[in-house]
Amino acid sequence: MDSNDFLLQQFMTLRDEIKATKSRIFWIVAMGLFGVPVITYLAERLEQAQVVTLMIPYVVIVLLVMFIAEHSALMRAGQYIRRNVEPKAGEALGWETWLEGHPGVRLLDKHFFAVFILVFFVYYFMSIGFAVQDLLVTVAEDATRLWWLIAAVVTYGVGAVWALSTLLHHWRSATGTSFDA
Repeated sequence: MDSNDFLLQQFMTLRDEIKATKSRIFWIVAMGLFGVPVITYLAERLEQAQVVTLMIPYVVIVLLVMFIAEHSALMRAGQYIRRNVEPKAGEALGWETWLEGHPGVRLLDKHFFAVFILVFFVYYFMSIGFAVQDLLVTVAEDATRLWWLIAAVVTYGVGAVWALSTLLHHWRSATGTSFDA
């Protein structure tokens, strides 16, 4: 295989990876925007609702981090194309190079990323509120359940700090391909 065939195969493979990543992002967004409210609604109607209610913040935080990871993978593939494939394409201006040369065209991608993160943090803190409220009722009825409340509050707090630090650490890599890694 000569170097041009190799570059073409790399480009095609990365484009396939980008398509698969965009598909996974779509499903993560769909699960988050529609699945979390449905699960929350159903949790209020189940007999063992407290277990489900306690788990919802963990589901939300995992979806949030999955979204950040997928968006970072999408941009990482684009960065590789821009840095390693496009320079070897001769005088033709590559798509990723063109995108980074026109910052305004990626603005919607950055806003989509930011809005989704904002919505999911709202979901996260709302689901924590529901879970803690439910636990407070349980603790009022049975003081031995206080440890559940303490454990939930601590783990939810750790989850918030972890998600926020992950977000801050990966913000640039998830919203563009021009950063230096």
